[in-house]
Amino acid sequence: MPASLLKNQPAAAAPAILIIGPYAAKWFSDRQPEQEDEPISWIVVPEAEALPEIVKRMRKKKHRLYAFFPFFPDGEETDAQALAKIAAWRLYEQEALPCVLGLYARLSHESQAGQAKWSGKFDLRKVGETTLARELAKLLAVSEPLSCHSIYRYAMTDALRLWLESSGIAKALQALFSGSSLRLSAVLLADNGNGFTRHGAWAQWLQQKFGLCPGLSPGVMLPSLPDVIDPGVPYQPDRQRSGFSWRWLPVCAALLLAMLLIGSTWFEAKNIAAATRTLADFRQTEETQLQKKRAVYQRLRDQKQQLLYCRDAWFSRLWRFSRCGEMAARVSDALQNYNPSPVFMASGSVALFARGSATLGPDSSKNLAWLLPLMQNNAQTTFAIVGHSDNTGSPEANYQLSIRRAKAVRDWLVSHANVPPDKLVIKGMGDSLPVASNQTGEGRERNRRVEIIPLADATNKTGEP
Repeated sequence: MPASLLKNQPAAAAPAILIIGPYAAKWFSDRQPEQEDEPISWIVVPEAEALPEIVKRMRKKKHRLYAFFPFFPDGEETDAQALAKIAAWRLYEQEALPCVLGLYARLSHESQAGQAKWSGKFDLRKVGETTLARELAKLLAVSEPLSCHSIYRYAMTDALRLWLESSGIAKALQALFSGSSLRLSAVLLADNGNGFTRHGAWAQWLQQKFGLCPGLSPGVMLPSLPDVIDPGVPYQPDRQRSGFSWRWLPVCAALLLAMLLIGSTWFEAKNIAAATRTLADFRQTEETQLQKKRAVYQRLRDQKQQLLYCRDAWFSRLWRFSRCGEMAARVSDALQNYNPSPVFMASGSVALFARGSATLGPDSSKNLAWLLPLMQNNAQTTFAIVGHSDNTGSPEANYQLSIRRAKAVRDWLVSHANVPPDKLVIKGMGDSLPVASNQTGEGRERNRRVEIIPLADATNKTGEP
């Protein structure tokens, strides 16, 4: 046993376990104050600031001190709220204190008269420092007698691990134990078969990802504490219980697979239906509705990621079929092929410039005036002003002329629409992109044009597969 963890803890002293963390005061307030005749004292620490004083008082009484940090995946509505609660407990900076993390969640429907089914026990002899990732892997490696509940519990424990990692909560918990005086010594898992009275961050994630949701309890039931193994008592490892009839294994496995198939099918159908609606909305939104078009574009990108997750999820690989991949390909094609059309094109009857000139004509203000509301209502949008010319003259002369024409339109918009210059990008194309034949006067007039095109956000284009 490392001396740094048991400093000032005589072998004969009674152990005391401090219940700490953001859920200690709320869910464990029923614990009695310290009792002299109790072999093990459980003491609730109401807030992080009170921990140093309680530790000091218990040290004076020669107690051997340990910490228990209960965590409820459904304790908060959102991941961000849970992360904030964890961060608040990094204030304790004194002597190293061995700490056991307890995860409370409903993982099966196995109820034990209001008591949780624990994976592991609070062994006071295990004070060596470990990591959360290592302990979670141990929980998934623990074997127990096969039953419908154990199969379901294994699948849900793996899902809990995925949520802890994807939400950043596993990283935050590990930082708590690595960056304070708390030293993680073990992780215990409480399968609360009675459930909780409401769903929180983890249940919402489960429903979104797998279409599953833990059951709820009709009333508030205070969580139980794990069994404790005192170093003064010879350590007896758990023995596997017998009694499971192997003939029920196919039934249990079929039940679990059916449940997962129903959940994954619902999850897939939900994602495909949402992407289908958004794709139709995207195609129907006019290019001049810049803000709406951009919002729908971003929503479609987000839904594409959900479809890719659905396609690559373990349940899709298990069934070996998924319509999410096909829908993701359709969405990807729509995103790749999206090029914003010009919101303005001046050529022909609405020509802004005389032949060979970059000076706006007398009727230009009337032709450009309708752009003012569009520019003012989309102040966050960047526009490209693209100048073109016919093929009269040298390519270099035509290129320079197209740039001057684009600058003339930009300067007019800056002065009349109060548009910041950095929101207007100048580009000259010369005679390289004709829209009509240069063999006729009418065609050349159409090619002498200026286009104004809204640009998508850089984030919308970067990394788009």
